[in-house]
Amino acid sequence: MKFPQKQAKALQEATAPAAKLGKPRNEYYENISAGLGIAQVVLYLSLFAFVILSFLTNTNLITYQNFYHFFQDLNASAERVDIFEHDAVSYSTDEEQSFTLYRKGLAVAGNTGVTIFSATGRQLVSHGIQYNDPVAIGSGKYLLVYERGGKQYSLYNANTQMHQGETEYPISGAAVSDSGMYALISSANDANSAVYLYNNRFALINIYKKGGNVLDVAISADGKRIALLTAIPENGAVTTSVMLAEPGKGEAIAEKTIASTLGLQCHFTSSGKLAVLSSTGVAYFLSNGELEFFYDFEGKIPAIADLSADGVAICLKKSAISEKNIIIIFDKSGKIVYNDVVTQNVIGLAYRGNVLFTTDYNGVSRLELNSGQMLFEKYQTDGKVLLAVNEDEVLLCSPQKAVYITFRT
Repeated sequence: MKFPQKQAKALQEATAPAAKLGKPRNEYYENISAGLGIAQVVLYLSLFAFVILSFLTNTNLITYQNFYHFFQDLNASAERVDIFEHDAVSYSTDEEQSFTLYRKGLAVAGNTGVTIFSATGRQLVSHGIQYNDPVAIGSGKYLLVYERGGKQYSLYNANTQMHQGETEYPISGAAVSDSGMYALISSANDANSAVYLYNNRFALINIYKKGGNVLDVAISADGKRIALLTAIPENGAVTTSVMLAEPGKGEAIAEKTIASTLGLQCHFTSSGKLAVLSSTGVAYFLSNGELEFFYDFEGKIPAIADLSADGVAICLKKSAISEKNIIIIFDKSGKIVYNDVVTQNVIGLAYRGNVLFTTDYNGVSRLELNSGQMLFEKYQTDGKVLLAVNEDEVLLCSPQKAVYITFRT
C-alpha cells in the first residue's frame, strides 16, 4: 500500500529517533549549576583578596632575599635520596662536635663551624661560629645550634643562617619544632629556671618560669603544645613535674607530678602524646595533660635511650656491671612492641618506624620488629654516633666523617 507524499513525510518525522530531538531541560538542575558557578566566582575572588591582603600585611617579608632563600630551601628539600652503601661525607674536625639529622641530611656543629649536608651528601651550608660546647637540634623548618653553658644560639635553613641571637643568662637546653617554633632553657632574675619560647619568626611569645630545675623541653610538631620537665627537690628526694601548655597562652593546660623519680627526657610522638623518660620508668601523657600510664623499670638502670616521633626505645641494665641488656620499645601510642634480653654490649640504639637499630663494638644490627628479621653490617663503631635516617639507612658519625650504611632487605 502506498501513502501520498505529504503523509509519508509526516509519518517519517513522527517516527524519527529521539536522538534527533532537543535535550530535555530540567529547571532544578539548571538552578543548581548556576548557583555553583556563582560560588566558584566568589571563591576565586576571595582567594585573590586573601593573597592581596597577605602581601599588604607582610610587606616586610616580601624581599628578594626571602624569595631566594625560599626557592633554594625548596630545592634542597626536594633532593632525591640516592646514597650507596658505605658512602661518606667529610667535615672539619673540632674539639667538641654535635651531630643531628636535618631534612634527611646531616648537620654537624663544631666549635668553629656549622656544616649541613643534603640527603645526597652535597654540602649545603658551611658557616663559621665560635661556640665552646655546641649542640645541634634539627627538625622541620630550622636547624637550631646553641652554646651549652653559653649565651649564643643561631638558626639555619638548608641554605644559610636565618637568625642569630643571644640570651641574658646561659643556655642549658633547647628544643625546636617542625612548625618553626623553638624554646631555650635558661634562667631569669626572679626564677631558678626559665624557658623562653619563640615563634617561627624569631619573636618571643612566652616565658615559663620555674622554681625547680628545668631538665628538658619539647614542642609538638604542629606547634600547639609545649612541655616542660622540671626537677623539684623535696625533703632530700627529687620529684619530677610535667607541665603542658598551649603556646601563646598564659596559663598551663595541666601540671602533673611523678613522685620519686628524676626526669631525663621528653618528646611528643606523632600520635600527639608526650613521652617522658625518667630514672625509674617511662610515662605517656595525653594532650590534655592526663597521665595515661607509667611503666616502672623495677630497679633496672636506664643506659641508652632514643625518644622520637615514633616512640621510645630504652636499653636497661640490671646493674651497672651487668653484661646482659634489656631493650624495651614503646610505639607512638605507648604500646610495648618489643621487650627482650640481648647479650651483646649495646653502645647505641635508634628506633624508626618498625625497625630497631643497635650498635656494638663489631658493627650495626637492624631488627625488623614485625618479622623478627635481623641484618648485620660489620663496621668499627667505637666512638661513633648512630643516627637513623630511615628504616633502611643509618649514619655513623666520627670527628672526621660520617659513613652511610644501607641495609638491603
